Amino acid sequence: MMEGLCDRLDIPPSYIDFLPQYLLPNRPVIIGPTLMDSWRARKLWRGKDDSINWPFLESEYGHFEVTVADCSTRELSDQRRETMLFRDVVCLWREGEGQSLYVKDWHLARALATSRDAPCEPFYMTPDIFRDDWMNAYYSAHTEDDFRFVYVGAAGTFTPLHRDVYTSYSWSTNVCGRKRWWLFSPEQTRLLFRKGGEAHMETVYDVRHVDKTAYPLFEQASPIVVEQGPGETIFVPSGWYHQVENLTDCISINHNWCNAVNLPSLYDSMCAKVSEVEHALEDVQELLSQGSANAADPGAWKQEWVSIVQDVVEKDAGWNWATFWRMVRHALGLATGRSYPINEALWPRTPSELMPPLECIKTRVKGCYEDFIRRSQCENVLVPGLEEVLDDVRGLLDE
Repeated sequence: MMEGLCDRLDIPPSYIDFLPQYLLPNRPVIIGPTLMDSWRARKLWRGKDDSINWPFLESEYGHFEVTVADCSTRELSDQRRETMLFRDVVCLWREGEGQSLYVKDWHLARALATSRDAPCEPFYMTPDIFRDDWMNAYYSAHTEDDFRFVYVGAAGTFTPLHRDVYTSYSWSTNVCGRKRWWLFSPEQTRLLFRKGGEAHMETVYDVRHVDKTAYPLFEQASPIVVEQGPGETIFVPSGWYHQVENLTDCISINHNWCNAVNLPSLYDSMCAKVSEVEHALEDVQELLSQGSANAADPGAWKQEWVSIVQDVVEKDAGWNWATFWRMVRHALGLATGRSYPINEALWPRTPSELMPPLECIKTRVKGCYEDFIRRSQCENVLVPGLEEVLDDVRGLLDE
């Protein structure tokens, strides 16, 4: 195990420093509590001894439904989940029960901002170094979803080894409590797969308990292992597999996000996901192809095939090519000064000084665009509505 290879910064970096030192080289970093000094959550969610202020949380947020993972029960590569009222989870914890329960993926910020009740002051603000976020900007403007979460768990709860959606970045701030992180650089990904499970990206579930026969290469892996203290923020780079354990009762605020810097990685991950689904559905493809042999248009089956693949990709991972390119169009339009929709209450416009130079953004988008329109699957013409989106992207690139 590799300890001490993750920088620790007492003073939060400026975006001008964060971009070349961590974003571009794709390096993890832990930043001290100064980054969250102004947050209401820091003042209201913590008790005098830095413990979690359960009475406040139960009073303010107890009526919300939350997704709860049972860390003692594995389901495939994740944990069994159910929906509960937050106050019922807190009640169990206060009675010394439910110690394996972990509240995950709680969209609390969005729920409060869109509540019919009088809007309240946000409990946190996204730090400037993380503001260039194409995912949350697009989703906040165009959907009922986002990638901003609160996690609340007892000591010993954990999140199994995983890589964030389509190799997106993540950042996570401990409002209260301590966590241990295992971080595996992208170069080590091949060491994490089950023997024979590479095609399905089947990785180790819990790095603390690994079957050496099933995962023979894991012993060669050298994760960075770090502890994250109260008030500290960790930046998890694109494509890094990671596992997280709560060493004490913990509450954290987390985002998944992307921008032009890691767009090529997201694009490659999308391509890999489509290939994985195509491989799994080869029998369906053969049936469609054979069934259209005597049709008036023998090639018409291809559009149905692409539609089936894209539906499965979306159901499995939440995105498909239509979502990806609409997000890119939205971000590129905002970067070039166009009046694309934004939701100021959920995600204010990001100033240009908190983004890479425009030509850098265009260069990374252009590389993905040019590869996509050459793909043999011809999704650029077979996915309904996508040609128009791509024409808009091309126009923005040519400005």
